Amino acid sequence: MALTDAEKERARHHLGYPQVQPAASIQWGIPRPIQTAFLVESAMNNIIAAAEPRVRSMLCTLDGLETKLIEAQDYLVAQKLEDITLRDGHPDLLEREYQRWAGRLADLLGVPLYAFSTKFRQAGTVSNVRVR
Repeated sequence: MALTDAEKERARHHLGYPQVQPAASIQWGIPRPIQTAFLVESAMNNIIAAAEPRVRSMLCTLDGLETKLIEAQDYLVAQKLEDITLRDGHPDLLEREYQRWAGRLADLLGVPLYAFSTKFRQAGTVSNVRVR
């Protein structure tokens, strides 16, 4: 059984890829750089059947981490809650864990994280390599 369209959408999202059709990827008359998108689509269409459960597991992990990041917004204002002191940098630690798992999904699929995604650029997870 191949990955469903919904699972492919989740994978694109967690890898940082835009959710647009190639023709719609023009911004101010300039094509947006999504040249690596075909690698992701090809990898998802050619995934080995035995690896599908692992991909689905990673997608669930990433979904859970993203949910925890959203929930962490509620803790940003708290310094202490009765006897509980919240850990400093909790959202940043969740973000780092999210990036770790996105990298593992990228490794499993053999594709790069999207180089122009802000969620990976902030932590230095993705960088451009100069070509001379």
